[in-house]
Amino acid sequence: MTAGRGRPVIFDRAAQTEFLRLVADGTRIGEAADKLGVSRRTPTLLASRDRQFAQRLADAKARGREARHAPDRLKHGDPATYNNHKCRCPRCTAAATTARAKHRHDTAQHDGPDRTAHIHPLPVPQPHTATTKFAVLADVS
Repeated sequence: MTAGRGRPVIFDRAAQTEFLRLVADGTRIGEAADKLGVSRRTPTLLASRDRQFAQRLADAKARGREARHAPDRLKHGDPATYNNHKCRCPRCTAAATTARAKHRHDTAQHDGPDRTAHIHPLPVPQPHTATTKFAVLADVS
């Protein structure tokens, strides 16, 4: 390859190593790609072509998942952990399910079965013909 020709490589070995380090530390793939200034698809496409990088990425994702779900980092069993931190462990999933059911129950009791909907009438559209359009455009009455 001749120097100076084509687009310079952005996701080189150093960037790949930094990307994998960020993912292993618990950063999500999209956020890690944003920090390095590459598209979120760039590492995914590289992983589909390079088996070695794919294995390193899978290992980094596993370590990152453990880091994100460490007991000292997240409050497990809290619906906010499920919603905001995307933790899908059984405790957080059960807490979010219970919170959703409670919210639905409270909303149903608050609205009540006898609540009537407010209907706002819409104006009836007037038919337009070629002559009415020309009359409007010409401002002829």
